[in-house]
Amino acid sequence: MRVQDEKIKGFNIIELLVVVVLIGIVSGLGYPSFTKWRLDREVRDSVFRIKSLIEGINAQVQRGQYVFVQVDVEEGALGDNEDGLIITSKGMGAKDFAPLLNDNESTWWVDEENRCNIDDTEYWTDNPDPDRNRIIDNDAIEVRQLILKKVSTSWTGNVGAVCFGKNERWFNGNGELVSGTGADAVVDNFLFICERTSQRTQCDIDPNTGNPLTEHSNLFAIEWSRFGNISIDKWYNGTWVNQ
Repeated sequence: MRVQDEKIKGFNIIELLVVVVLIGIVSGLGYPSFTKWRLDREVRDSVFRIKSLIEGINAQVQRGQYVFVQVDVEEGALGDNEDGLIITSKGMGAKDFAPLLNDNESTWWVDEENRCNIDDTEYWTDNPDPDRNRIIDNDAIEVRQLILKKVSTSWTGNVGAVCFGKNERWFNGNGELVSGTGADAVVDNFLFICERTSQRTQCDIDPNTGNPLTEHSNLFAIEWSRFGNISIDKWYNGTWVNQ
């Protein structure tokens, strides 16, 4: 028996338009959620990449590759009208370290700021970017540099550094990662990371409590000890929650 042609029907133009409109509405409703999820993932990924960099350079101390190491955190322009963070690990080998430690004329012990040096381009044995131009001059696999565009920290346009060594007494800092001055200077144990937006260019943190002063959609604290132990907390519902 032949199938009746008149019983075979397709979509007319009105029905197609209705389907297209419905797809547009559903996509529009889902896009903000997808965008927020993507930004959340980018911030979280940046935090764990920084944690990995700190753990990696400290592992080189334990292996004997370096005696003294640094994690350098620079906030500033990345080019193309973008700002962000540049995180760089650096290492000093025993050959370069021994003269600083044993020379009677060395100020290494008393000049704590310069001990964790952020200015001298020849101070570190291995420094990926001594000129701070984001061009890797030293390709030693033990040191790294991260360029992070979607995140910020608690300062703008400056550098903070923390240094670790085989001896815990060599734990030191410089720049924005030191609180106080002179004999009252204390190395900070936190690096705050938050989502960077056109409205928020730095994390709004109370320097006395270490808690945010305003609402943040994504705020993390990377904490370290003088022994190089690293942990991560996220600000959630008014408190810090370990990740």
